[in-house]
Amino acid sequence: MPSYISPHFTQDKFDSPSLDDLIDVLEDRVCYWVLEPAKVLLEDPIRQVPGFLLLLTYFEGIWVYVQGCDSRGQSRKFFQEGFIDVFRCAGIGQYLLTSIAGVLYEDARCGFFHDGIFRDRIVFKRLEKGELLVTLPKRNGQIDETGEIESILVDTGRFSAAVERHFKGFLTCLRDPNKIEQRYKFERICQDKWRWDEGTIIGLPDPTSKVT
Repeated sequence: MPSYISPHFTQDKFDSPSLDDLIDVLEDRVCYWVLEPAKVLLEDPIRQVPGFLLLLTYFEGIWVYVQGCDSRGQSRKFFQEGFIDVFRCAGIGQYLLTSIAGVLYEDARCGFFHDGIFRDRIVFKRLEKGELLVTLPKRNGQIDETGEIESILVDTGRFSAAVERHFKGFLTCLRDPNKIEQRYKFERICQDKWRWDEGTIIGLPDPTSKVT
């Protein structure tokens, strides 16, 4: 029985893989293990919580492939930089984006995985525009943009769409033969993490087969 290394590819995909093969596997894994399941969950008011959690796995992970190096010992840094890269076109300043990423890392990602629940500052809400709305403290009657974030309102549908756009853009970059440096970084980290040349592939049973 073949082992599947992603939803649609067996271990044969790693028999002397080309760069295109590696890109195919990343696309298959992220699309069908992260983005598509997250979108299904986000359609339900209760299940949008695990859907949002799935999306939060994207930032640190994608930044590993962008940078071409492991995030070991730098989890928060990679999460923040990946988040900033996704939302740098959202019209939010760099300082505030970094602060938002920090809150999401602490209160959402770490909150759920360490405490079993989001911490206080994360709120889901359908917004009139944008993916995120931040509430900040006031000082002398004025909003203090350097102050600690009080809450983050997240439009999960738009948030998901922004992550998906970023991933499509990254795939386009990887498939461009002129992006030599980025393609090299990606191939290097894939070889380091996926280790197909060492003869051991950890795979899954046929994901389309039914368990009896």
